Amino acid sequence: MKKSRVYIISAVRTTIAPYGGSLKDVSIQVMATDTLNQTLKAVNIPKSAVDDVIVSNALGGGGNIARLCALTAGFSETILGTTIDRQCVGGLDAIINAANRIRKGEASLILAGGVESFSLRPERLYKSNWSQKAVPLARPPFFPTDDPTLPLGNFMTPLKKEYAISTRDEFEWVKNSHQKALAHKTLLDEEVFHVANTNAIDPFAREITWEMFQKSAAKFGDTHPCNTAPKADGAAFVAVASEEIIAKYNLTHCVEILDGFTLGGAPENFPLLPVEALKKLLAQNTLSWDDIQHVELMEAYATQAILCARESAAPLSIINPQGGAISRGHPIGASGAVLAVHLFHTLSDSNKGIAAIAGAGGLASVLLLQH
Repeated sequence: MKKSRVYIISAVRTTIAPYGGSLKDVSIQVMATDTLNQTLKAVNIPKSAVDDVIVSNALGGGGNIARLCALTAGFSETILGTTIDRQCVGGLDAIINAANRIRKGEASLILAGGVESFSLRPERLYKSNWSQKAVPLARPPFFPTDDPTLPLGNFMTPLKKEYAISTRDEFEWVKNSHQKALAHKTLLDEEVFHVANTNAIDPFAREITWEMFQKSAAKFGDTHPCNTAPKADGAAFVAVASEEIIAKYNLTHCVEILDGFTLGGAPENFPLLPVEALKKLLAQNTLSWDDIQHVELMEAYATQAILCARESAAPLSIINPQGGAISRGHPIGASGAVLAVHLFHTLSDSNKGIAAIAGAGGLASVLLLQH
């Protein structure tokens, strides 16, 4: 049976604003609404053509957020909305889900991505038993032996020792991420839609000095504000379409989704899982790194990014050429979709690109695109 071809035909994101920054008073439904509408406006397709809206969100407090966003954006009441909570990998998984549904013939056009507001997230209260008073926790447990009172960054400490990653190695990665982001801000303007009069593009990017890095490490330990992607607010969506939609609306700038999947592994080893996913992606598509021109690799932590680059053998020259999440921020539910938006706007001339992201609890998602 011939495999149906699926494409991204439009991709839009907001600026990624640090916690308490320019998007601090913008609700997730407003961020999502403006971005969803702009995604369609960019290709002049009516809302009536959309079959579903898939939204990843990690911190919003539950409910069918996709349905809320679709109705707020003015889509038909027949749009059910599909909400995903797979934490960090959710934004990419929304796109993978959309592509799979279109390949099966279940839909022709789906808007997929993610939205997150660290600034307006609800407070989560948890009980360990019926009689105990509920206590606030920043996050739920992600696997049976996980202690949610401990930061996920603690997993970086043994990895740094095992793989001999020095503080200087981390600093060089962080410095380069920020420098690349600063150097390419004007190029990012075509992918950013400024919601709520936010004119700045990814304002967290800055010059990082060795002295700043050392002071941060001395105060906070192995994971600190300089080597960790900051908490952030933002939204990112793509329009995933069939060949029939492309023909009907005479679209020219289309990026094909060649492959994409999520895999699971040892929860304690989640920072390294993208390595396994990347190797599997290349193997099952009979590709080598010589065939790939661009990799958008999630930088949740400098150690994690360094390890994924080293162990996958991906050339450093093609990884995050416009900077990564360390210089941008980590709007958890949207971060994977941000990677896909970058690829859509940068791939050209039959180039192939990969987006890769790890998720707490032992997950990794990858997406292979070709212009």
